[in-house]
Amino acid sequence: MQRILILLVSSLVISAVWATGPARAADTDGLFRTISQASVSAHIVPRYKKLAASGAGLSAAAKTYCQDRNADSFTALDNAFRNYWTAWASIRHIQFGPVHLENRGFRIQFWPDFRNKTSKQLARVLAAEDITALEKTTFAKTSIAVQGLPALERLLTKGHEGFDGPKGAFECALTVTITDNLFDIARGISEDWNPTDGYAHVIALAGSKGSPYSDASEVTVELLQSLLGELEASRDVRIGRPLGSSTDRAHPKQAEAWRSGLSRTLLLEALKGAEDLYLSGGFDHALRDVGKAALADRISGGFQKAIIDVSALDTSLYVAFKAPDGRIKLQAVRADLKSLTGLIATDLAVALDISPGFNSRDGD
Repeated sequence: MQRILILLVSSLVISAVWATGPARAADTDGLFRTISQASVSAHIVPRYKKLAASGAGLSAAAKTYCQDRNADSFTALDNAFRNYWTAWASIRHIQFGPVHLENRGFRIQFWPDFRNKTSKQLARVLAAEDITALEKTTFAKTSIAVQGLPALERLLTKGHEGFDGPKGAFECALTVTITDNLFDIARGISEDWNPTDGYAHVIALAGSKGSPYSDASEVTVELLQSLLGELEASRDVRIGRPLGSSTDRAHPKQAEAWRSGLSRTLLLEALKGAEDLYLSGGFDHALRDVGKAALADRISGGFQKAIIDVSALDTSLYVAFKAPDGRIKLQAVRADLKSLTGLIATDLAVALDISPGFNSRDGD
């Protein structure tokens, strides 16, 4: 509870800008509370629990591999790494609450990294070969560029053979440290969302004295911002920046997780996660409740089209960014996401009388 109180003190200012005027009717407030409760119970809490479970599997797999360092246990470690990143991709769109405490989100994944800080910081750690720097509390305070998935990806993409050299023992110890750190962070976020005295409870009390939310509508804004932020990041950062303006100006190495070939999988999981927030989180149901079934169908159809178009890519994003046919398909996905973002940011917001304001990814 103490950690949640610290979080609340640091996040009292809600970034959304709401229209002034008379208090919303009780049924409108009830609609917002329904969205909030559904988002927490059906989407946020289960997905953070899955992330924590993936973290436990990743931590255990790293320890097993570093005990025997054989090819089979490396495969298990690599699979656990991919499972964790996939689980993270499906919930990282939640850009409020415990994920911001202790910089957890960036510690899990420091990206985009246009100055290549991860490689530079990782090289320093490997060169120093200081085992004391891997002590749990010390490592948790080190550069976020080496604490999470991008650093772990660089260690694992060398394969089992990459741990055979003179620094193999230290690299394994670092791998175990990073995976333990990822597990601790995921478990901490999951525990801090608990409905008894965690952030789920804070959201349930929106509008009451002492809550950082003056009413339930502000929680809905946070959720809507998270939804829009993910769609915009997928469109402009995960696809737009590596795609560039032409084949000659494509930058496939700016793609997320290009070293492990996970770019397409993570993009797909990010879109599926955003879709689930819209559906399971109650936005779809709310639109139908206010007589906007046609709009709800257009939005749900928009999600499906984007997911189908990404699924239809028959190559990795790394290759697609440079291939004429792949670029055409990726431009189509960007168009899907632009249309979907417009429907949510304008039509949905107007229909439900909410203003998304500025999302936490603005300026990326």
